[in-house]
Amino acid sequence: MLSQLRSLNVNVRVRLLTSFLARFFGNMVYPFMSIYLTLYFSDQTAGMMLLIITSATIVMGFLSGYLADIIGKKKIIIWAQLCQTSALAVMALFNSPLFIIPSVTFMMMLLQNTTIALLNPAAEAMIIDDSTPKNRSFIYAIDYWAMNLSIMFGSMIGGLFFNEYRFELFTLQALSSLVVLYIMVRYLADDAPSLTGKNSVKQLRLMYGKVLQNRQFVIYCVAQLLVMSLDAQVINYVSVRLAKSFQAVVLGHEITGIQMAGLIRTENTLIVVLLTLVVPTLTKMLGEKRSFLLGLVMYIPAFFFIISSNNFYTLVSAVFVASIGEVFIIPLGKTMLAELSTQDLRGTYMALNGFIYRGTALLGALGVMLASTFSPYQLACFWGGLASIGFGCYLYLLPKIKLN
Repeated sequence: MLSQLRSLNVNVRVRLLTSFLARFFGNMVYPFMSIYLTLYFSDQTAGMMLLIITSATIVMGFLSGYLADIIGKKKIIIWAQLCQTSALAVMALFNSPLFIIPSVTFMMMLLQNTTIALLNPAAEAMIIDDSTPKNRSFIYAIDYWAMNLSIMFGSMIGGLFFNEYRFELFTLQALSSLVVLYIMVRYLADDAPSLTGKNSVKQLRLMYGKVLQNRQFVIYCVAQLLVMSLDAQVINYVSVRLAKSFQAVVLGHEITGIQMAGLIRTENTLIVVLLTLVVPTLTKMLGEKRSFLLGLVMYIPAFFFIISSNNFYTLVSAVFVASIGEVFIIPLGKTMLAELSTQDLRGTYMALNGFIYRGTALLGALGVMLASTFSPYQLACFWGGLASIGFGCYLYLLPKIKLN
């Protein structure tokens, strides 16, 4: 594996390293910022602030791909990281032992989140530009493994220290962001803009219109949205349902519904971390298309039981099966995306693809809203039916995509 990593393009290696560092230190802080806002503002005000941040990231996500294709990916990445580092430094300063000003913290959160939305499509497009069809499955498997590892350990550290050592965590995150900025400036290779011309609303519209004319890409986005909406139900509906209706079980100590919700997320993360590095070998043996289909066949049915069941052993078993399926479909799904995007508009493709994750969040919220009207079994059928439509979209696409 080390020899494979060393053989990768320097831009890809830089992205993998900086992405891990940003996620690791970020997860010490990000998951707890909504709690931070509710400490200093009313629940309604805090909710409005989060809505403002989400809306701003959607707007920036829409512009980011266009800017990356017009200005150049490295320039966008460097400027976005510089703004993010500055925002984190100010956030640390205004949460120091000398004084705490939550309103400034919110403004820096807004700046930080919008710059992340600016940076990510350019960075993802750069990975595709500087990789090959032969090594993309390996690259995305490593990236997915590193992401889950950073979430697991970063969130664990943040959970232990965020309440009492907030200033230290903010400072640590700012310093890590500065290190990431240095690595990017020092080692990222320059790239030329993939498009030339005036920066205009008309050109923006033409670029997105051209991408949306790619029928296979649109079908891929629909498939991703419908299948990935299953995971959004765990974050939203399933957690709420378990907290309300799960009957506590005693296995050494009592496991309540809230603890069960945390347990299945922990189980998922552990399985992904342990198995992701094995998947490239299995994928090579089975072939990418067969591996992807195998993952879907495991992932979708397992969620029927995750959404509908309150039985401890059923839930643990279903999460185990779904997690194995996830390890196959997430990296290979990104490989499919790379094949469907064109080099001249790659940043635009990545920006549009980013809306899938915001769409799944909306479907997750919809799951909570439907809970008062439909039974868990009915909702499992509903979401499973939508995911099955996504499965059909993938079946349509696979013969048309260059995968092994």
